[in-house]
Amino acid sequence: MRTSELEELPISKIKAIYDYIPPRGIFKMHVKSLTGIETNGLYIDTFIAPDKLNAQNLRANIQKVKDAVKVVHHLNIKMAILGGFTSLLLEGNFNDFEDYDMVLTTGNSLTSAYVVKGLEKAAREHGISMSESNVLVIGATGDIGMACTNYLKGKVNRLLLCARNMNRLKTFGQRLLDEGHEVKYSSDLSELAPEADLIISVASSSEIAISSLKPKVIICDAGYPKNLEEKVEKVPGVFLFHGGMGQLKHGYSFNPDYTSQFYRYPAPHLGHGCIIEIILMAFEGIKENFSMGKGNITSEKIDLMYELSLKHGIELAPFYNSDGILEASKNNSTT
Repeated sequence: MRTSELEELPISKIKAIYDYIPPRGIFKMHVKSLTGIETNGLYIDTFIAPDKLNAQNLRANIQKVKDAVKVVHHLNIKMAILGGFTSLLLEGNFNDFEDYDMVLTTGNSLTSAYVVKGLEKAAREHGISMSESNVLVIGATGDIGMACTNYLKGKVNRLLLCARNMNRLKTFGQRLLDEGHEVKYSSDLSELAPEADLIISVASSSEIAISSLKPKVIICDAGYPKNLEEKVEKVPGVFLFHGGMGQLKHGYSFNPDYTSQFYRYPAPHLGHGCIIEIILMAFEGIKENFSMGKGNITSEKIDLMYELSLKHGIELAPFYNSDGILEASKNNSTT
């Protein structure tokens, strides 16, 4: 679309064009396990613009995801992960696919595992006690936010929960309070950020801005788009890393090879937790739907997926952000 012979297209026009492109296979994937198992997959693109993730466009977005699953079905592929924004369908009504001979997952169990395990590792390396820390979860009523919160409850000093929908936030926060946990919740981030020692951001918003932070706070940015570091108040000692990612130590390959176009990371063979989850299910021969329905991800599922990840030689990604690999990862390569 952009060549020297043609006038450069603005991003807005490119987005408008992509809205009309149907779901289609982009490249094949080949992945190897530590155990010697190998598996193949297909990356199918379904373009949903982040600024159209609202109630007004919900029906159109769900139809795009349904069309993508039909592509998988027609290709006779037996397992599919609906990653990123396409997971919204499996977090709600997925009855449309009951007649398909296919295993489905959002991949959110392993994404949640990489988020919480990454936060625990960062805290250890910085000498921060999880049990004495206040943990802020931004996007707490989303599927990954709820999974991380439920995993951390009882393991931290206090949970600080933030989400845009106050009704859902109040329901979730009150449930945790009724269970006996220390919880504070608000849709106003400025009320919670000053109390946080550790922060998880799993919200899909470009409007998040964090200020009045404690010194030496650790932030795991696992939301989309990845631009939180541009919105964080410049406080000495802030450690911000991109979370929810794993490193496939035995590699993967694409055909055609599009790694130079959009899989640009500061370390080799990094991948999103959601995509790695379906890879692990293929390695293990798991033939049942795994991460389905908002709020159904348990701590047991998180631990199971993380254990399977290590079994197949897939570790936490090194700590990095838009500036590259962070010092903690350069000095400590263990998982």
